[in-house]
Amino acid sequence: MNTKDLFVVSSDQTAELACAITQMASCGNYTVTLKCECESGGQKSIQSIKAILDARAAAGELKPEQVQAAMGRIRTTTHIGEAKKAGIVIETVFESRALKEDALRQLDKTCSPDTIIVTNTSTLTVTGLAALTARPERVIGMHFIYFSPILKVVEIVRGVRTSDAVFNAANDLARDLNLEVIAVEDAPGLLSTRIWMVHLNEAANNVFNKLVDPDALKKLNRTISPNAYSILESADFIGLDNCIVMLQNLYQAYGDPKYAPSPLLTRMVDAGQLGVKTGRGFFNYT
Repeated sequence: MNTKDLFVVSSDQTAELACAITQMASCGNYTVTLKCECESGGQKSIQSIKAILDARAAAGELKPEQVQAAMGRIRTTTHIGEAKKAGIVIETVFESRALKEDALRQLDKTCSPDTIIVTNTSTLTVTGLAALTARPERVIGMHFIYFSPILKVVEIVRGVRTSDAVFNAANDLARDLNLEVIAVEDAPGLLSTRIWMVHLNEAANNVFNKLVDPDALKKLNRTISPNAYSILESADFIGLDNCIVMLQNLYQAYGDPKYAPSPLLTRMVDAGQLGVKTGRGFFNYT
């Protein structure tokens, strides 16, 4: 098993995150196969990754030859069966329990017994997902936050049966990707999502109740941290469909009303206003 061979499993709702992980890994000298839902999705992902790397080159972070080498280490596929060639598989599908569980079961059947399976879940437990497989000791959580390439951080969480060797391999992967590790407990929401979702829900409820305008929140955030996204801009970037399902998972896990999705989020998702990817969310991107 070559742990320098990665297989990343994407879904349409999480394509941007999967692209971010893929470009970080390719720059870390990993060979990456990105599994997309369709061939057009694969082509779009390649274009997106190339744009990210070109932007890094324009900023002086990479040389043109490094961009070319990184792109040469990336390929896409629509067949999950190709995961059997990988030393590490990173599952990044939509945060739906049913989709996550299906992905883990498929990967367990497909992958070599020695393959490490990483789940990017942030609101479901690693222990619960690992128990669906015949290799719970080789399953670990790595929460690549949507802004990981910028924030340079990843949350790593062990399931009850995750082995020391797999935990060490996950830390090695994070180091190769130039990410700082935060080790967190295996609880729904981990650390960042559990706290961040409360902030988002409160902001959305304030907008819903006409207590504040999204632009005012953005202006306030720029005053505090000029280069950071405001909470509502971050939600638009992640996708409001992703945000609402994470809130639903947390509400189901804890039964705490602070995680009950804001009526405004529900209304916006129903209207197809999902954020950046649809051109409109809390802000207009057209």
